[in-house]
Amino acid sequence: MLLHIISKADWAAAQSAGSIAPAGEGFVHCSDRGVAHVTASKFFHGQSRLLLLEIDPKLLGVPVRWEAVADSPLWFPHVYGPVPVDAVVRTHDFPCAPDGSFVLPEAVAVL
Repeated sequence: MLLHIISKADWAAAQSAGSIAPAGEGFVHCSDRGVAHVTASKFFHGQSRLLLLEIDPKLLGVPVRWEAVADSPLWFPHVYGPVPVDAVVRTHDFPCAPDGSFVLPEAVAVL
């Protein structure tokens, strides 16, 4: 399962459009459950109204590449094409803690 962090407003827009469009780099940034909290804390620190989407890679129909990120020993899955909303199998509220950090929802942490 791939995980994608998205604002509630952007998820609503994606549902209307039928897919999550790739970012300027040409891919949709994703994580796995081992690194999603790292991504959240680095790029979404203190933000509210976020969702954590579970994406089934078998439902994508576009390439997924695990790639290293500069200045990090971690690898991340990047979806090279739009993510159809039908590939999102579950959504979870993803609130930040009082200190602005994130902890995976229990339902995701125990997958």
